[in-house]
Amino acid sequence: MKIGILSTCEHYQWAGTEEVWFHFAVRALTEGHKVLLGAHELVAGSAQVAGLNSKGMQVCSRSPSKPIRFYLWKERIRSEMAPLGDCDVVVINAGSLFDTLNLPWLDQTLASLKAQGKRVIYFCHFCAESLPATNHSSDAVERFTDSIDEWVFVSEHNKTLAQRQLATRFERASVVMNGPRLDLTAPIPMPDEPITFGCVARLETRWKGHDVLLECLAQPQWHTRDWRLNIYGSGPDENYIQRLIKHYNLTDQVTMCGYVRDMRDVWKQCHAKVLASHGEGTPLAVLEAMMCGRPTITTDAGGNHEILKHGETGFISDAVTPRSFGATLELAWQRKEEWTTMGHTAHVSAQKLALADPARTLLQLVIN
Repeated sequence: MKIGILSTCEHYQWAGTEEVWFHFAVRALTEGHKVLLGAHELVAGSAQVAGLNSKGMQVCSRSPSKPIRFYLWKERIRSEMAPLGDCDVVVINAGSLFDTLNLPWLDQTLASLKAQGKRVIYFCHFCAESLPATNHSSDAVERFTDSIDEWVFVSEHNKTLAQRQLATRFERASVVMNGPRLDLTAPIPMPDEPITFGCVARLETRWKGHDVLLECLAQPQWHTRDWRLNIYGSGPDENYIQRLIKHYNLTDQVTMCGYVRDMRDVWKQCHAKVLASHGEGTPLAVLEAMMCGRPTITTDAGGNHEILKHGETGFISDAVTPRSFGATLELAWQRKEEWTTMGHTAHVSAQKLALADPARTLLQLVIN
């Protein structure tokens, strides 16, 4: 079988959304299938894709130019993604539910694939309450849903929310939950004090809530406590987050640590993961913290409730507001003596989740 993978990632060379298709492609190539990747030139130029090239994967890259009207005109004449039309099935690896509605080139490519009678699977990595379909015309939404043969989500929450937002009951939909990239036989020992929170996330406050987290930690009760916060990651809001740290007079306690690839280096220094998410799929960063033996303080977003148990492996806030998340952060602090035990429980849960092998599950869905 010739399998096409169309990645919608555009602004980063690599992202968490690319991990499952990467391992899926490795498995497909190993089992003798042909794989063609269609991706933005940033992703196509990554070290990960270079490694797959050596295994026999083909790549066609896109280089979107402005004005977008001119680029779409060129795409209609000779599409950079045209080689995907030679595949038996195309998996659209979508960063969010509405990528097809927000990216004109993707809508155009999808229409072309359907005109050729290709089987199209939409692999959605993210849904959020603040991304409603009402931002788009009903005709556009209907055209989108009619063009997808099968849907795959990374959490039950995302699957349920997508059906509500699209007002569509999916006839063929599956959940392939992310698994941790790490596989450790034992938790990483807790570091020495002071208590250090670790926030591992793209520096994008709209979704990751760094602003809410910093406001919570600026409240009076935190002034007399011995704690630190390490913020890891890169993204468009780095300067804004740095300004917020100064605004809340937290420069002595909060450190911007940049991007770190190996999460073991992070959790050797931090006692608990903290993530004030506004929306998620099933966050790899939480799964990795669990595997390293750390409890997570987060929000009721995406698949968090599906991988964490409130009060056992972490603490889950009902809402992403300073009041609600602040109360959850306070509860976690009052129970900090239990964090080591909670981390061990989280580690066992992560080991079980790792056995699911999402790449194998996705391949079975595609070839059947």
